[in-house]
Amino acid sequence: MSNNHLIVGLGGTGGGILRAFKKTIFQEFRTDKPDNINIEYMYVDSSSEMMAQDDPSWKILGTSVQLGKHQQLRIHGADLSAQLESINNFPGVKSWIGSKEQWRDILNSIVGEVLGGQKRRLGRFLFASKVKEFRQQIQNLARILQQKGATSITFHICAGLAGGTGSGCLIDVLCQIREMYPDSRIHRINVYTLLPDTHPKPFWDTGNYHANGYAALMELNALSVGAWQPHDITGDKNRLSLQDPFNGCYLFCNENENGLSMDVSKDIPGIVADFLYQKLFALDPQCYNLIKMMENAENGDGTPECTPGSRQGERSKRFLSFGIKRLVVPEEEIREYMTYNLAWQTTLQMLYNNWSDSIGFLDEAKKQSFREFVDQKEVQENWMIKDEHLCLSAGILPDEIANKKWKPINIDWQEFIPNLKEVVRKHDAKISWLAELSQKCEERFDQKYRGLGVRKFYEIKTATRKDHTREICNRIEADLFEEWKNGSRSVFEIGKLLDALLTALEERRKIMDEKIVRAKDNADDTSLKIKRINDEWANIGIISAKLLGRRNNLLDAQASCLEEHYVHRTRFEGWQFAKGLIQELISEITSLRNEVTRFASLLAEAIKDCNDRITERCSVQGELTDLRRPLVQFYKPQSVREFTRQLTHDKRVQHAQANDVRLSIIKQLGEHPDFSSLNARMPKQRLIDILESRCEQGAVNAHNNLIANDKDMARQLEVSIIEKLYKEYGGNEEGLRKYINELVSHAGNYLIFDPLEVNKVGPGIPGAPARISRFLVIMPKSPEWASFKRTLEEIFRASLTTHMEIIESDAKPNEIALISITNLFPLRFVKQLAFLRKRYEARISGPDAARSKLELHCEGEGFQHPRLYVPSGDELTQEGLPYILLAKALGIVLDRKSPATGKSELVFLTKGANGYDNPPVKLGLNLIESVDKIDAENLEVIRSAVQKVLNQDYLHIEKQNDLKKQILMAVNEVKSILNEDFDDPVYKRFNEAGIKADKIVGREE
Repeated sequence: MSNNHLIVGLGGTGGGILRAFKKTIFQEFRTDKPDNINIEYMYVDSSSEMMAQDDPSWKILGTSVQLGKHQQLRIHGADLSAQLESINNFPGVKSWIGSKEQWRDILNSIVGEVLGGQKRRLGRFLFASKVKEFRQQIQNLARILQQKGATSITFHICAGLAGGTGSGCLIDVLCQIREMYPDSRIHRINVYTLLPDTHPKPFWDTGNYHANGYAALMELNALSVGAWQPHDITGDKNRLSLQDPFNGCYLFCNENENGLSMDVSKDIPGIVADFLYQKLFALDPQCYNLIKMMENAENGDGTPECTPGSRQGERSKRFLSFGIKRLVVPEEEIREYMTYNLAWQTTLQMLYNNWSDSIGFLDEAKKQSFREFVDQKEVQENWMIKDEHLCLSAGILPDEIANKKWKPINIDWQEFIPNLKEVVRKHDAKISWLAELSQKCEERFDQKYRGLGVRKFYEIKTATRKDHTREICNRIEADLFEEWKNGSRSVFEIGKLLDALLTALEERRKIMDEKIVRAKDNADDTSLKIKRINDEWANIGIISAKLLGRRNNLLDAQASCLEEHYVHRTRFEGWQFAKGLIQELISEITSLRNEVTRFASLLAEAIKDCNDRITERCSVQGELTDLRRPLVQFYKPQSVREFTRQLTHDKRVQHAQANDVRLSIIKQLGEHPDFSSLNARMPKQRLIDILESRCEQGAVNAHNNLIANDKDMARQLEVSIIEKLYKEYGGNEEGLRKYINELVSHAGNYLIFDPLEVNKVGPGIPGAPARISRFLVIMPKSPEWASFKRTLEEIFRASLTTHMEIIESDAKPNEIALISITNLFPLRFVKQLAFLRKRYEARISGPDAARSKLELHCEGEGFQHPRLYVPSGDELTQEGLPYILLAKALGIVLDRKSPATGKSELVFLTKGANGYDNPPVKLGLNLIESVDKIDAENLEVIRSAVQKVLNQDYLHIEKQNDLKKQILMAVNEVKSILNEDFDDPVYKRFNEAGIKADKIVGREE
């Protein structure tokens, strides 16, 4: 088996197959770069729809298998209008692009960027504009493959035939690869083409959908038989003369031969990906070589159906079809079911954290009060939202807290005034102690309180109040985020707690005005007391003055009043600051609450997604498996559900899983994780990715631990399909036989054949057998079930009348694959071809026939290509009459009297290689009777003879004009026989044939 494979996807269909294949690889190997085979990929499309690096459709359980930029080529941006205006400067386009006028109409009808648009020649143009990049990328990828030593490469080209991009660039992709790698034995090219479905989805068919398919098949056939040498779109050469442009071309559609229809966009890419996987990974070298022989048409007569009487190939037999059916224990579905259940439980924990021993985490919050928590002194102290903090009696910012001189308001004045009082008391009694005490207090209030004075201090702090707000909010958020991180609080609980905090702050904001008024009133009251004491001091008489005790008492009383007075005045300023701080806190915490709400909404969406994905998997309806489907699941969904329920009810497992996911999320948030960064850096898809990747590993670990600790639990992962079949049918061979027979009977090719065409015989149709089929059963090695496996193999072999290859493989122990391959058939065998032909002919015979032909074919109008069907009698007549007229005019067909009957008859006379007469071909009594004598064999003989004479003797225009006169005489002869009846259908046929004969003479056709 060649270990180097380059899979090229063209257009949307090709891209879908690449994506499905890479997912299949990852599912099996948990990496998209397996060690045992060397694979590279190339995706070419005019649309960027599937090329984004973060495209979620390329992800599987949180891991992206998206292609690298070096594996993508977007063909867009080329300006066809500009190139048409200076077409001589673009030799790679000039020779085939067609009429500028027709293109002007086409381009004027296109809105927006020029894409393929179901116009195959437009798709070819887009590819031509990037063909140099394509060649370079292919060569780079080939070198990567060849670095491991092997030079051989198998190219797998995947495309749909209905569109403009994939179908339009297919021929040139084949030709350019073959031109770079000409040895078809070393560098094999296999093509995988999706035929247009008969009933496409709404808006898929924009006019050329089915006709494109027929045109593409005409070109593939012409390319294969060597009847067409396409122009080199690089401009380096004129036409490309290629040997074996492709080894084999698989055809498939969305309906198999047993009548099962599949969804083109959802099912078909996976089916082709499964077929590729089995070919590249599951087959032993001997069986792989058998398939290689079929793809090379080496298992029978691979020569094409030829034009009768010549060796010119008309209808290639290098086409194949395939069918694949897989009988599986659906490990990926089971794994995903467990994964999404764990993800669902994990997300419930993060959102609600409400555990039930009988159910697991609940989809609702616990009933609890958060207001009591918010009102706790310890909480308010920790969050720095006590009144003392809000009015800056206590510090909030780190430098405020670290300042040892910064004391609470009450303590500050309580320590200052008593000390000042004692200093004043030592002064001379003649000096008014009270005045000095008041002066020093006022001076401190105005200028020295905390180094600034009270009003200046609060004025400065008001200007930087946002710093205090931010410090408090950061402290609250860090505390709550840590509680979410360690799993002690859910996001919902944090949101409710913030709601309670906002309510409490709003209440405190409303009573702050009362505190401000009360502080002012208290300051006014103490001011009156101070005045009364000052008046009493002033009224002390000389005798009283001598009484030192009285003065001391007044000083003590005044100091106490001043202490109370300045505390109230300072509080007055502090409460005003606190009012503004609370207002800003409410705003900031509301923003925090919004961030928490956003994350809660994200978790709620993730919960819904997980629920949806759980519902899609391991459905109880899966008990009733449709054996017609390409994937037949063999398992008990209910058993998987019960097993998974054990995991979701294990509190230790669920808490550990939730903790693992939370920590994985937090790692994405940088050095300072919080709810803002959580929302900024955790879009939904990234959250889903983390949930899927971490919960997948958690599901596998939990599964294995449960199996290890409970011997009664049935394993759900890494299960052998042979074991499963044994447990179901080990004692019931008749039941097994019935099941396998029905399974095999539904394993059909994804192509339907037309028995009329298959059984047709005649000139140009070789007698060798066509349409050879092989049937393969790929079965895992199961030495522990050897006896049952032998019985199973015997039943499989007995289920078919034809030969069956049974292959042992280590690829997938959980599945048996049934593969059918049919090769060596011409396209006319394909039943759908007749429908595509009908749509094609309707398209090219309409009012815009010339434009349609330009859109449908990569070059020319399609008439240059060999026909795909053996011509019917009417077709032979239509094609042969012009040559009969030419032969008559050239004297190759003569009127001769029959020796036997004495009657005049038309005879076609030719000479052999040595100049001897060949047996005459009798064409009837006259030209009219010759219509019924035309068959495929004598037509080719007559056509060859006529073309030979024309090419030798009728190159000059005067001789051509003389010959045209002779043709007209022959037509008039028919008219004469028919009594000048212009409406006679026979005459009309000869008249049209004469016009066509004129064109042949003038080399217009």
